[in-house]
Parts: sequence; C-alpha cells; structure tokens
Amino acid sequence: MEKLFNLIVTHEPGLDNYRYVLSLLREYIDDLVLVDAGPSVLLFRVSDPYNVVEELKKYRSELNMIYRIIPVDVVTEAYVETVAEEACRLARERIPVDKTFRITLHGRLFWRETGAPAHTMDAIHVIAEGIDRIVSLSHPDYVVYIRSLRLYKRKRVATITVTKPENILSLASSKP
Repeated sequence: MEKLFNLIVTHEPGLDNYRYVLSLLREYIDDLVLVDAGPSVLLFRVSDPYNVVEELKKYRSELNMIYRIIPVDVVTEAYVETVAEEACRLARERIPVDKTFRITLHGRLFWRETGAPAHTMDAIHVIAEGIDRIVSLSHPDYVVYIRSLRLYKRKRVATITVTKPENILSLASSKP
C-alpha cells in the first residue's frame, strides 16, 4: 500500500483544539503536510518522522493539547494476517535477537477471510507468534505499535511502528 502518511498526532477533542494543535505543529515543523484528520487524530506526511519526534521533545511543555506523536513505518490493510506479516518483517529487521518487545494495539483489526472484527488479544497473539524475540510487557526494549484508523473517513487502514518506546512521544499516557 502506498505510504500516504508517516506521522500520527492524537490530541484533545474539539475543533478549537484541532486548530490550535495544527497551527502549533506548523510552527515547529517545516515540511508538514496534513493528509487527513479525524476526531482527535491528525495524519501527516513529513520527510523524517523520527526526527520530528526528537525535535518536538524540545517543546514538550508547549504541547499540552497533544496526547501522542507516533512515527509510522508501514501503512497497510487492517487485516490481522497482513499486519502480522508486516510486523514480523519489521521486527526481524529492527529488533536485535537479544532484545525484548511488546505489542500495543489501538483500534480494531479484522480477519481477512470473514471480514469479522478480531478480538484484541486474538490479534495480538497472532502477530506475536511470528516474532521470535522475548516478550516483556512491563519494560520492553522495543514496541510494536499498531493503530487501526479510518483514512478519508472511509477506508480502514492499520499503521505499524517498530521502535524503541522513547521514539513515541506520549504526553498524556491514558489518552487515545
């Protein structure tokens, strides 16, 4: 699937908050292109999403309306099987054999054959089966972060990020 966006920003709900967050990010990021926006979620294309996260860490105190800033490695179909295949490929490339990982899944994935929604734990088990690294739920060295969302309010896609936890900027931990 063509990579339309590579950065997700979640923020407090509301039109005013959307406008504020968008203007703030445009001030700090030169090559920011807004691809789509949903309730409390902004999807952007930037030249280097990991560098953007590092740069925005400097302005942490000013980003009080933002919940998370997540770089995206892959955008794919929201089927458990497709996500598992891509997540395993990325994990083999990025997670050293002696390091630990955990899977975080936000949103709903579906089974390819039936189109039925997959229970979150079932999806996580299928994805984790193909990753031959040690699981650590409390202190992982790497996170396989998967988020399912609607693109252009119609097509459901899944994003996959395989990175160290500090590369996902979480400003309000219990929020979307």
